[in-house]
Amino acid sequence: MKAAQAGFAVELFKFATCRPLWMLPLLTIGLTWALTYLSGLSEIAATGGDLAGSSAADNPLLYSAHPLPVEYQGFDMMNIGVVLMVALGALYAGSEYGTGLIRSSLIADPHRLRLFATRAALLGTVIGATAVLAMGVGTVIRHLALGDQGLSPLAFPPLVWRNLAGVALVWTTLGLLAYGLGVLARNPILPLVLIMPLVVGLGDFFATLWQPARYLPPAAGAALFGPLDASHLAPGSGALVMTAWAVGGLVLAGLVFSRRDV
Repeated sequence: MKAAQAGFAVELFKFATCRPLWMLPLLTIGLTWALTYLSGLSEIAATGGDLAGSSAADNPLLYSAHPLPVEYQGFDMMNIGVVLMVALGALYAGSEYGTGLIRSSLIADPHRLRLFATRAALLGTVIGATAVLAMGVGTVIRHLALGDQGLSPLAFPPLVWRNLAGVALVWTTLGLLAYGLGVLARNPILPLVLIMPLVVGLGDFFATLWQPARYLPPAAGAALFGPLDASHLAPGSGALVMTAWAVGGLVLAGLVFSRRDV
């Protein structure tokens, strides 16, 4: 236990002293807060302060057929964070290989599986905390921007909390999957090439054309933070599939990391 705690403290120090790594969570939080507030003001302006009564048929300023239901307001900004958290996972995996620091890490902790698990645990903790802070406060900011059309931050319904948990799960699982792929490739390029196109919309597009594509990340978790439709999995199934992707990638990467030369 003491060895694991010491290893976590060392990895946390390394993370905190690597500027690109700690800047990504801060950038995610700042962008989410700012754009969530501005988007809320824009939606109020576009609908004339009537979210429920507006549609694209009578309001050309709306981008979608109808404004988002009020319980989902704010979660439309989650894609900003998911892109940056995938980048964080890929960078965290590949940074030590690019600098050769992985050899020093293995000298400090020669137990490879423990080192791998410690790094994954730290990454998951950072991403989860970033998601809760960025989207939790961001959701409050959105509803404050909506004014009378928004929900009271002191009385959010359970669906809002479920959406927040869903965002945290999607960000964390995708970040860990990117980390696992980065360890397998020993560089950040492979996870960015494989995951980023799915994150920016290709996965959702495939899901509308081919039913098995619903199981691709992050399309599998779309209902965890947005309204359910026929082209996506139910929230419970999506959570299981997203977790399975992350666990599968980490198990494979951990086994390879424990056996190969660095």
